[in-house]
Amino acid sequence: MTRNVKRIAQGGFSLIELMVSLVLGMLVVGAAIGIFASNKQTYRATQGLGRIQENGQIAFELLSRDIREAGSNPCDVALPAGNIISGAGAATPDGANWYMALAYPLYGFESGASGAPAHVAGTDVIQVLRAGDDVRGLTADLVSGGNTATFAPGTPQFKSGDVVMICDMRVLGVFKANNDSTGTTTGTINFGNGFNDCNYFPQPNAGACAGASTAYLFPKFSSITALHGIRWFVRDSDGDATNGYSLYRQVNGGNAEEVIQGVTDLQLKYLTDTGYLDSSALATADAWKSVRAVRLTLTLRDTEVKGTDGQPLSRVIENVITLRNRVL
Repeated sequence: MTRNVKRIAQGGFSLIELMVSLVLGMLVVGAAIGIFASNKQTYRATQGLGRIQENGQIAFELLSRDIREAGSNPCDVALPAGNIISGAGAATPDGANWYMALAYPLYGFESGASGAPAHVAGTDVIQVLRAGDDVRGLTADLVSGGNTATFAPGTPQFKSGDVVMICDMRVLGVFKANNDSTGTTTGTINFGNGFNDCNYFPQPNAGACAGASTAYLFPKFSSITALHGIRWFVRDSDGDATNGYSLYRQVNGGNAEEVIQGVTDLQLKYLTDTGYLDSSALATADAWKSVRAVRLTLTLRDTEVKGTDGQPLSRVIENVITLRNRVL
């Protein structure tokens, strides 16, 4: 018997069809990779821009806080300071003891000016004298002839060599602490001879250390706080320019602390009755006391992110800060 076997036709891709499919698949995958890379670059750019804006906001907030308080004290900014610190009378705003030059509650430097801290060429420096953030009250009268003040709360404590202000509504005294303050609930601090020329504070209109007969009695509940001399400037990060530039803050001649990374430039203008001026145009203490506002221009850069021009992403931000206190 003869059987008829029906053959089933078998189909498949030809080599040409397979190559076309592979090319089309590669195009689709390439397009997906391109979209992913573009989205990643956009995300990094957005993240970098957000980081710059956030750093700019923090920098302006911290700078504004110090500049607004230039010349402040807990009592009355119109009070003349009775400064008994040794050598305070010869202190200048561009000298080694600049934080004791009370006649200059606000001062600035142009790039490379004498007396300025080490900073990036072409950038400006600003310094302010302001009251500390923690104000205490005397727990007993500071009697004439006494050289120890008791106050509450006792913390945070003063350190030996700290510049301290004490005041009521009639007299403002400034001294250096001769010792670390003691106590937590109630603190004590000594201001006798050592860092100071005398161990008392003069009455109103009397010169510093004008004689024991001019000693002033600060009553209970008078205010006592630290006096901070603060400098802001741009410097190499950790002293190495390869790590980029940062905004630094220095207090009372101590070690400079890095505050904001990526700040490459700081420019300052000072508003007076004649308009905005550079610091070089303000030559006297009276000229500096006439400053009503400071215009800050910060340049920030993110070296990790490139812009469309292939350069590191950067932004220039400007702000104007009004001074609350114009005299110390």
